[in-house]
Amino acid sequence: MAIEKFFINKSSFEILDTFRAYGLAFLVSGLSEEDMEVTIRDQGYAYVIEVKGPIPKEPDPSLFVDRKEWLLIFRTYKERKDSKKAHPKKEVEKIVTEEFPQILSIHKDLTFMPDISGDVKNGKTLYQTLDIACAKGYREEKRDTYHDGTQLEIDRYSWAIACIGAAWASVWKETESFILFMTPNPLSVLLGSHRSIQKDLDERICPLSPNTALVHYAVKVALLVAKKRLSHTVRYDSVIFNVMQKTGQQPKPAGGGKYGLSLLEELANTTVGVDALSWIENIFPISSKISGNKQSVTFALTNFLLRPTLANFRIFESLYIRGQVKGELYPWNKTQLGELLKYVEIT
Repeated sequence: MAIEKFFINKSSFEILDTFRAYGLAFLVSGLSEEDMEVTIRDQGYAYVIEVKGPIPKEPDPSLFVDRKEWLLIFRTYKERKDSKKAHPKKEVEKIVTEEFPQILSIHKDLTFMPDISGDVKNGKTLYQTLDIACAKGYREEKRDTYHDGTQLEIDRYSWAIACIGAAWASVWKETESFILFMTPNPLSVLLGSHRSIQKDLDERICPLSPNTALVHYAVKVALLVAKKRLSHTVRYDSVIFNVMQKTGQQPKPAGGGKYGLSLLEELANTTVGVDALSWIENIFPISSKISGNKQSVTFALTNFLLRPTLANFRIFESLYIRGQVKGELYPWNKTQLGELLKYVEIT
């Protein structure tokens, strides 16, 4: 069976690029993926989407069903009664429905780069919910006097597929103090297997801080890949994330980056390691109403999984033992603990 390839050349906006890749893959396949196989591969300079099977003549309407992610992407949009513009979600649907062949054609061209600047012909506003680096003020230093900054725009094709990707491949965590959105980077991912992970993922993640939410989510993903035995069709190398801090008005950009999954992937390769991941996952609370040593243990575990040094492990170990003595935490399994210690960095 012939393989058709589509290309998402990377810009300097990491999570936007990943959303574009997922979005194009979903646009090509739809949600049913009947009689076709779609794979996303990160080649460094670009994402390559490989398609086996007949490509549809039009987009799948079910891509545009109402779901909370659409509301989160366009959370800053305020509809005016006198506005002649359609809601951004309707604009996405209109663009991909009316220009479906053109979108596919342009992404078969290996040289196509998204047009991103302060003034793009027929361009669309780049919301900070597609990448916080697009936010006004995040890219420009402000001194002495206040100014609004320059709003970035992007060509409408890249905007539309990025919105689809954000709607169908992102996970959001919102608390009273922060908003975190993230997606696993597809090093080599069969879209059907990715959707299987999404479907079974319990999105109740630790709300104590952006870092605890990020790491808890990554542990859940690693566990699902292992337990569903999908490692041959799902390879994520990192979780790409953005954080917004809540303020009195609209949320402000607070940072972002990549959390590498090499440690969790190594653990997921053995039965003992999977048991250790399950033990780790159970330590993370899904309620913000915890304090004292339990909260300290959660932060210490998060720091260790972000930076698995011996010093960070010792801090976690000390707090965990204190929790055991108080009867707050279960005794740990020595075999699982030994598996975890294999990957401690000695500095």
